Amino acid sequence: MRGTYYSDRFVGRKTSSGEVFTQDKYTAAHNTFRFGTLLLVTNTNNNKQVIVRVNDRCPKSNIVDMTRKAARQINIGSLHVQVQVLPESFYPYWEAQDQLIEVMSNGEFLTYAASNPPPKASASSKLAANNSANDSKKTAKTSDDKKNNQSHASDVVVRQLYDIELCRCASRNTAKKLVEQLPIYYQNSIEYESLVGNNEVIVFLRVSMKKEKAEEVLDEVTGMFPDAKIVKSNL
Repeated sequence: MRGTYYSDRFVGRKTSSGEVFTQDKYTAAHNTFRFGTLLLVTNTNNNKQVIVRVNDRCPKSNIVDMTRKAARQINIGSLHVQVQVLPESFYPYWEAQDQLIEVMSNGEFLTYAASNPPPKASASSKLAANNSANDSKKTAKTSDDKKNNQSHASDVVVRQLYDIELCRCASRNTAKKLVEQLPIYYQNSIEYESLVGNNEVIVFLRVSMKKEKAEEVLDEVTGMFPDAKIVKSNL
């Protein structure tokens, strides 16, 4: 596969996943890999490595088109690279790789990951990982959660979770247009609630997180939804 990087003319535009493109993140475009897929890209000439998250599409399937930041990490302009798909549990490594520069530059990431637990993930990367999981994993997780809730009922009573109320709109169509500006992994957690007696719609981002984590998500979406606020989850 050939590794390339984006032109600066795409900065500020929306990617195919709905995220706004920036050269300052470890992301990439590919023709077929699903959005959220993590790829370990290795420059076979110097063994330098970088982890990118697929959030866009490019015309050719044999191209991984990276941000300038990712391309610089492995010193490429347009070059043959080795690409390996990483499991979703590696999201924290992707997010923290600025602290793993020496490991990545030496081409030792897989060896490192085998003996070092992943760092703590942020709220947004956890949500991205959860939403990119397949249906079977979601079903298994639901089953495990039910068992856990049954065996720890007292814990569930005192552990309040929170969602984000993004906005209130005059119609569902208006609400959907506003939601389009969110990254794709947030769009998968949107819920619309119609008010009785009129056409007004409340838009919720159902993250079901502890308050401190929900506050991290709130900080991320406030620029798009200035009236957003944390609300108690009804789950």
